[in-house]
Amino acid sequence: MKQLQNFTKGFFKENPILVLVLGTCPTLATTSSALNGMGMGIATTFVLIGSNVVISLLSKVIPDKVRIPAFIVIIASFVTIVAVSYTHLTLPTIYSV
Repeated sequence: MKQLQNFTKGFFKENPILVLVLGTCPTLATTSSALNGMGMGIATTFVLIGSNVVISLLSKVIPDKVRIPAFIVIIASFVTIVAVSYTHLTLPTIYSV
């Protein structure tokens, strides 16, 4: 019975998406196909891993007063990289001048 309780408490009580409201944007987003969902998952993974690596490397350098704005800029930079890369791959005629 104890093992069943440990297994089931991860669904609601200890689920990070529900408890900490982490990753709600990709969790709530809907797609029209499995391929689009896979692309969104890869993009989200890239942003999370890339921003966490950069933030962990710069966490000792960034002063406490500007820590949150710096984190926002770093995460926004990775999101912009993904958005521009996706647009460049799907709409190459915009970039050919």
